[in-house]
Amino acid sequence: MKYGIEELSQSIDRSSAIVQEWFHDLEEKLDYHIPIKNGKRLYDDRDLSIAAFIAEKRDERWSLNEIYKRIEEIFPLKKEVPQVEVLNNDSIDSFIGLGPDPESLFYSIAQNNEIISNFKYHSLRVMYMASMLAKRVNCYDEDLRIAALLHDIGKMGLSADILLKPSKLNDLEYTIVQSHSHIGNMIVRKHLGLTRAAKFIRDHHERWDGQGYPRRLIGDEISVQGRIISICDAFDTMTVDQRTYNKKTLSYQEAFEELENFSWKQFDGNLTRIFIDMMKDEKIPEYMMSEQQ
Repeated sequence: MKYGIEELSQSIDRSSAIVQEWFHDLEEKLDYHIPIKNGKRLYDDRDLSIAAFIAEKRDERWSLNEIYKRIEEIFPLKKEVPQVEVLNNDSIDSFIGLGPDPESLFYSIAQNNEIISNFKYHSLRVMYMASMLAKRVNCYDEDLRIAALLHDIGKMGLSADILLKPSKLNDLEYTIVQSHSHIGNMIVRKHLGLTRAAKFIRDHHERWDGQGYPRRLIGDEISVQGRIISICDAFDTMTVDQRTYNKKTLSYQEAFEELENFSWKQFDGNLTRIFIDMMKDEKIPEYMMSEQQ
C-alpha cells in the first residue's frame, strides 16, 4: 500500500514535519530512498513500520542516532540505484585505490580518464564560481567546494561517444547522461565518505520547478549548495564549455538573460540575481581558462 506524508503521519500520530525530518535523516545517514512520483514522495508499509518504530523509541527516550543505528540492523533498507547501470569494471578500477583526498582523486582521474580530462577546466571554473557565490550567501564550506569540483565525476563511467556527441541525444542517451548525478553521489559517498558533499552532487541537476533529476525535487527541497552548483554549471556551459550539440558560446550578457529567463523555473531566482551581480564584478582566473573546448 502507498501513503502520502499526511496519511503516514496520521497513522503514527505525529506531525508530518517531524516524520519528514526523520526520513530526511535516513536519506542522509543511511542513503535510504523514498520514490517520488509527480513531485510527491510515496511511502509504503515498510516506511510505515520504520516510522512507527522511530515514534515508539522516541517515546522511550532513545536518541535518534541510536534509533537509526538499530533501524539499519533490523529493517531491509531501500537504497537508491541508478536507472541505467553504466559503471563498468574499468571505470571502477580507475578510482579504487586512489587516496582519500578529493583533489588527488580529481587530478588522478583527470589525468587517466578521457571524459574527466575533457571536463577538468570546466570543473575548476564551476568550483571557483560556486565558492564565490556560496560566500556571498553565507553557506560556503569545504563540502560545497569539493562538491563543485567533483560535480561531474560521475561522467567517468559514461561513454565518450554519448557525452561528446555533436548532435542531439536520443531519449536513451539522455537517460544515460542523467545517471551521472547518481554515480557521482555514489563515488563521493562511498569512496571519500563525504555524504554531505555527495548530496550536493546528487542535487546539481534538480530544477526549481521539479522537472530535474534524479529525484525531481521541488524548490527548497533541493539543497542550496546543489542550487548554487546548478547555476554555475549552466553559466560556464553557456559561456565557455560548449562541446555538444554545436551550440555557440554566449556572451556574459546573453548568458545572464538566459539565467533570468529560467529563474524560478530551472534556477533559484534569488541565487540567480546574486550570481549575476557577482559575475559583473568577478573575473575567473586565467589559468582556469587554459583548455577552451
